[in-house]
Amino acid sequence: MMKSILQKLVILTLTGLTLSAGTGLVQQSSFATHAASKLALTPKLPDLPQAIATKVRQAASKEFNVPLRDLQVVSFTQETWSDGCLGLGGAAELCSQALVEGWRVEVSSGARNWIYRTDKTANTIRLEALPTEVKLPKEVTQRLLQSVARQVRVPMRRLKVAEVKPATWNGCFGIYRPGQACTMIAISGWQAIVTNGDRAWVYHFDQDAKQIVQNSTASNARFVPTFIPEENKQVLDQTVVFQSVVSGDLAGKVTQFTLTQDGTVTKFQRSPTMRFRPVVVKRLTSQQVEQFQQLLQTQRFPNLDGLSYITNAALADYPTTTFQGMGVMSQYVDLEVKKLPRAFQTVIRAWEELIR
Repeated sequence: MMKSILQKLVILTLTGLTLSAGTGLVQQSSFATHAASKLALTPKLPDLPQAIATKVRQAASKEFNVPLRDLQVVSFTQETWSDGCLGLGGAAELCSQALVEGWRVEVSSGARNWIYRTDKTANTIRLEALPTEVKLPKEVTQRLLQSVARQVRVPMRRLKVAEVKPATWNGCFGIYRPGQACTMIAISGWQAIVTNGDRAWVYHFDQDAKQIVQNSTASNARFVPTFIPEENKQVLDQTVVFQSVVSGDLAGKVTQFTLTQDGTVTKFQRSPTMRFRPVVVKRLTSQQVEQFQQLLQTQRFPNLDGLSYITNAALADYPTTTFQGMGVMSQYVDLEVKKLPRAFQTVIRAWEELIR
C-alpha cells in the first residue's frame, strides 16, 4: 500500500464551490466562517533533490519530445511504494515485493502535465497512466456553443470547448455573490472553458446544458486558462486569511507571503539549496484585514477557484503566482496580468499593495 506524505512545492489548494446533496439555504457572506471550514494544518517536509527533478524532466523530455528547457517540476510528494515496480507493474510483470522509498513528481510543459514515480535516487522512473480525457456529449456541446455564441456575439463556428470537467452545483450553479443565499441541492453538471482563440469564457451548466450560466468573474481573459488538477490540492493553517506563492524560475526559488487573522504578514523563502526562516514584514490593523476580506468578496474571488491563468510565458524562466484565500486557489503568470479578468487584476493590485 502506498503511504503518501503531502508535500507541494508550488501548488496550493483547490477546494472549489462543489457541493453535496442536501436541502436548505447557505449564506455566502462570512469570509472567516467559509475559510475556517475548509482549512487544516500542512506539515513541513523535505524539498525534492535537484538530481531527482533533473532526471524526471529528462525522462519527460525524451518520452514526449518536449525541449528540456520547457519542462518544470510543479509539485511532488515523498512516497513509499508497495513494490519494485513502484506500484505500476503490469499483470504479467514480476515485481520485487520490498517497500521502496521514492518520489511522486509532477512536471509541466505549460500546456500539459505528467506525473512520474521514482525510487529514492530516480534510477527507476515510471510514468503514471494519463487521465482519461473528459468530453461532453455532442448534443450538449451543441447547446452550449449555441448559447455562448448568442451571449458573447461570436459566430458559433469560431467557438470551441477548450476544456471541461464534471461538477456538482448548488442552486446558484456555483456562482458566488456576496450575501446571496443558494439552495443546497446537488445539480449534476459541468464547468467548461470556451474560446474563440482570442478570448475565453467560463460556463457552469447542468448535465444536458438546458440551464447555462456564465461565470463572468472568470471570463473575458485574453488567453485560454486551464483547470488546476484535483491532485494538486494542499491545505493551509486555519489561521491564514490569504497567501501568495511565487515560484517557477530556473533557480527553483519559492517566495511565500502569508496574511494571518491577527494581521501579521510573513515572508518565507526557500530554494533547493537553502531555506530562510519566516520573517514578519508587516502588521496590519484589524480594519485593514477586514477591508481586504471585503474586497475579496466584492470582487467575487471564489468564482476564480480552480482556474490557472498561465501561458507559455511561464516556460521562459518567468515566475508564476498561486493565490489562496476564502478556501479558493487560483494561479497566474505576472507577465500576462493585463490579460486577466478585471476582478483578478483588482485582487492582485490590492494584495501587492497590502504586502508592500
